[in-house]
Amino acid sequence: MLHNSTDFNLPLLEWLDIPAGEINLEGIGSFDVKPFKIAKYPVTNEQFGVFVAHGGYKNYGWWEGLAHFPGGPRASDWREADAPKLEVNWYEAVAFCRWLSGVTELDVRLPTEWEWQWAAVGDSAWAYPYGNEFDPQKCNAKVRGLERTNAVTQFANVKTHFGTVDMSGNVWEWCLNEGVSPQNIQIEGDENRVLRGGSWNNNSKQVQVTARTNRVARTRTFNIGFRVIIAG
Repeated sequence: MLHNSTDFNLPLLEWLDIPAGEINLEGIGSFDVKPFKIAKYPVTNEQFGVFVAHGGYKNYGWWEGLAHFPGGPRASDWREADAPKLEVNWYEAVAFCRWLSGVTELDVRLPTEWEWQWAAVGDSAWAYPYGNEFDPQKCNAKVRGLERTNAVTQFANVKTHFGTVDMSGNVWEWCLNEGVSPQNIQIEGDENRVLRGGSWNNNSKQVQVTARTNRVARTRTFNIGFRVIIAG
């Protein structure tokens, strides 16, 4: 039996308060961002494992209305408890959010890409969460040579605008909205969804906070994960 919002917690799940603001996404438009809370770190293997252990793939309620049900989880390429969850598609990320909403009684969901970018740098206009100049000592990008993910806490001491960790490198992170029509944030349909943040396998330009790509929502692969927010 899972506990209610007063005592339920997941290891390494820390919420950061993100204030309201306005942000411009080049080529997409300007967005007003309401206050929200964001997870300090990407979702870890251990956190996702709790979802699985408590019937995440057996309770249809978490998947209702989604265009795809994968049937069961796929193991991450690197399986340490504090490493980011990999091989997870957008639908699985949405189902995880629904489950976490259910057990915490909070409005947990994926961030839109404008919420994601605002949480990464706010109004600083920085190219990276820690400043304007790329620093391979402050993130896990290809030049670092690790050739895999890192523990989500590895860069916890790197000063960022709002205190978020790993929003540059380590794993690409699924966002709520569609890639081709970014204003569309509904969860129905099978359109491509946006990814932000770059990964351990990307160069310095691809791990800038403005870098965006989109993939088929069913995609499971070695450098895509996600983080969650509590909507304002």
